Amino acid sequence: MCMFENKIKLALPRWVPVVYIFLSVIMIPWTIYIGTTLPVRHLSTHWDVSWAGLDIAMVVMLLATGLLAYFRSRWVVITASTLGGLLAVDAWFDVMSERRGLQLQEAIILAVFVELPLIIMSYYVAYRALKSNM
Repeated sequence: MCMFENKIKLALPRWVPVVYIFLSVIMIPWTIYIGTTLPVRHLSTHWDVSWAGLDIAMVVMLLATGLLAYFRSRWVVITASTLGGLLAVDAWFDVMSERRGLQLQEAIILAVFVELPLIIMSYYVAYRALKSNM
């Protein structure tokens, strides 16, 4: 059985898959940038690999959620929920690991205006998919 089978009557706006696929494409250069510019050691070894790995997981979940929403697959519940969790972890550690000053302000702004809305949207997508499947 293919993950794209078992279509559901998913009551989501048509722009949802487009947003997730678009964001996954935008995250690719960001992930490359993070992986190549972060210091190898911060307070822990492999600091750069840790953040790049989290970003890669978010790219995969963004793309998977977009594709599964496009194909109206019930599996979108899992990917959207996973993405919401990954975004929450990313926002938390971005804010908690920054020192005072401009970098902390940028982390808070990104958490509030980018990551939090995406977390809410991802859980909304999962909720709507679950609700349509009942």
